[in-house]
Amino acid sequence: MISTNAGGTGEEAFKLPKPGEFHKTITMATIAKAVGVSQGAISSLLNDRDYGIRVSDKTREKVFKVCREMGYVPNDLRAIVRMYPEMGDLCLLASSDIGNVARHPFFSRIISACMSVMPAPSHQVTLSNFDVELDYNAKPELLPQPLQAGTASKFLMIGTPNTSLCQAIVSRGFPVAVIGREVNLPGVTSILPDFADASLKAIEHLFKLGHTHIAIFSGPFGSTDYPIIELNRGVRAAYEKVSIPIEAQNIIYGDLTYKNGYNAAETLLSRQPQPTAFFCLSDISAAGVMAHAQIRGLKIPGDLSILGCADDTVVDYVHPQLTTVHLPAEEMAEESIKEILRRIKDPDNGLVESKKIILPVRLMERDSCSKPNA
Repeated sequence: MISTNAGGTGEEAFKLPKPGEFHKTITMATIAKAVGVSQGAISSLLNDRDYGIRVSDKTREKVFKVCREMGYVPNDLRAIVRMYPEMGDLCLLASSDIGNVARHPFFSRIISACMSVMPAPSHQVTLSNFDVELDYNAKPELLPQPLQAGTASKFLMIGTPNTSLCQAIVSRGFPVAVIGREVNLPGVTSILPDFADASLKAIEHLFKLGHTHIAIFSGPFGSTDYPIIELNRGVRAAYEKVSIPIEAQNIIYGDLTYKNGYNAAETLLSRQPQPTAFFCLSDISAAGVMAHAQIRGLKIPGDLSILGCADDTVVDYVHPQLTTVHLPAEEMAEESIKEILRRIKDPDNGLVESKKIILPVRLMERDSCSKPNA
């Protein structure tokens, strides 16, 4: 009893049944009788309240299916979203370790892409933070507000994932997509760029240009963050491929910030022999390297080639334009929403599988790399 129209991104524009399209006499008692459960169980499910009544996932899906088939539309918004998840908002969940997510170059691209992909005006995009360390199963009262309020039914997680939060969302019958990390849980889709191939492409490009003394700004020492681990794995693979040992003295560690990139260049360019090229695991740190090199009077490229990673907006604000590896933030956002909608349209099977999607990366050749001077 749900009418559909084609949406701008392949999503169907779902609509609630109109007056006259469903039986006005349908009540919770009617639904309870049709499903074969108590009226209290129906109330508990539709209002997301714990009345001390245990309801299995199978029964929950059966209740929602019967409600939809009958065209039952509850008065409570929370119940509507739980019964018709296609009507709920998209909630972007940002981990607490990101900081100001709107100012983060990579994640701001994801936010912008989601705003353009979700069709307007039927769906809103909300932004909420979550605590990386908190056990939300033990403290459900601290769940992000869009989940508690029942206004959101589509969830996209960015930053360091919280497994308990994913579990809490899926237990309510909603799918989750995680960007940039892998979470192996039913109902969760992990969408990642090929991080290892990104750094492999970067180092291979510098090798082809003739660089052998390459400085690498490789992120925090001993980092357990998946992207950092994979990017450094790609660096090692590039060196192993050509049987060249990595110059340990040209590797420097630290948070991938502009300031640390500047300081890394100051340290490494004071050594002999100087590196002829820099590869940084972020564009913003590569911009810091570029700033210090120019202060020293080095010509870029020529005296020093600089290569970044991500293809964030910072590349438009440095001169010369930065050669970098494109990490597909926009493509990942679009793919995430497609996967969320796919799971919503298949409530019987959409939440019983975990899935990982790896998207390709590509080298963006611009003006900051060339052959080394003789």
